Amino acid sequence: MREFKKEETPYGAIVASPMPDEDDLAAFYADIYYQENTAESYLHSYSDEELAHRRLRADLMLYAVEKASPSKDKKRSFLEIGCGEGFVLKAAYEKGYSITGVDFSEFGLRKVHPELVNKVEFGDAYKILNKLFVKKNRFTFCVLQNVIEHVIEPATLMHKIKAILKPEGIVAVTVPNDYSRLQKKVIEIGLVDKEFWFLPPQHLHYFNVDNFKAFAEYCEYEILDEYADFPIDFFLFHPSSNYVMKPEQGKPAHIARLNLDLLLAERGMGSYHRLCQALTDCGVGRNVTVLMRPMASKK
Repeated sequence: MREFKKEETPYGAIVASPMPDEDDLAAFYADIYYQENTAESYLHSYSDEELAHRRLRADLMLYAVEKASPSKDKKRSFLEIGCGEGFVLKAAYEKGYSITGVDFSEFGLRKVHPELVNKVEFGDAYKILNKLFVKKNRFTFCVLQNVIEHVIEPATLMHKIKAILKPEGIVAVTVPNDYSRLQKKVIEIGLVDKEFWFLPPQHLHYFNVDNFKAFAEYCEYEILDEYADFPIDFFLFHPSSNYVMKPEQGKPAHIARLNLDLLLAERGMGSYHRLCQALTDCGVGRNVTVLMRPMASKK
């Protein structure tokens, strides 16, 4: 297996080096990551709590982009790059949006939301985005959940998205909150013995609550909102629930997170959204979602 080292970008994110080429990366995902009966494929089935949680997070995404959007466009169009199993795309469809999805593989979508397959284009995201631009497709909202950490050139992808946004269009990007305050703390005080989140070639770029602001500015985007999800890293601070040192605690920690998140959302989406915003203020949360729009052109 190739040995990867860490390098820091000008905007403070960590990047894996050497970067794989496009053919190697495509082969990795085609042969390992998205195929049925492999260790890293999508779950074969979801519990009621897991389904409810995925729908909750999809609803939160829709709530956040609508709250941040000044657009009065009645024909709101919604693009999700890396739509996976289609939970967010389904939520947008149920709100009456004109939806388009892009994904490398159809396996996850066909398994969970097969009714949306005809709304999605499968293949190389860069090529599909170029085709959408040529066809003059323009979108009110563009969502990328856990996508840009996987691609070779995330800044190039973010620049390409500008060309397919409507004038008041909004981009929502979710990334793992890696090299976070919590992760650094558990290393510092000896609760874990390795940087377990550094996983190339699955993840090539490592963003967090702090350095993503500089990345957005580097790509010439203005941040409108930030929110995070439940900090499952909290469980690393107790020996009995430390799922890194005791992998058998991974599933119980996952179930506890689901139930806590669902409980926290019971007071309404507004309260839940504010809580998730507060998590970013504290620099915590397993994933962070950032809502942005392109900066105005300087004339």
